[in-house]
Amino acid sequence: MPAVKSNRPINLPLSQVISVNRSPIAIASILHRISGIILFLLIPVMLWILQNSLASPESFETVFDNVLVRFLAWIFVAAIAYHFVMGMKHLFADMGTNEEFKSASTASIVSFVIAAILIAASFVWVMF
Repeated sequence: MPAVKSNRPINLPLSQVISVNRSPIAIASILHRISGIILFLLIPVMLWILQNSLASPESFETVFDNVLVRFLAWIFVAAIAYHFVMGMKHLFADMGTNEEFKSASTASIVSFVIAAILIAASFVWVMF
């Protein structure tokens, strides 16, 4: 009796997925998920920082004079910027635009450039 081929999806480790598919589309999608995880994990931390900073004007100065707190705030803002830009790219793809590989790849590269500009601007805004 011949073996029946299974059509079930195969769960591959992320390193193998990246080594097989290095297209900008795949990288944008994977980084979009990672930025979502970063946002999910940092929301409680940012709420705690906000709560401590709003206690008094002196506590605001104390909290945001700390370079580590400003760096965490920048990571949060950078993750929001990246997640937003790639989310918009995904929404446009869901509406039927950029369905071909070439146009989807171009949209991913343009989204990377926009996200990089926003991330660099947010670094200057938060850290200085």
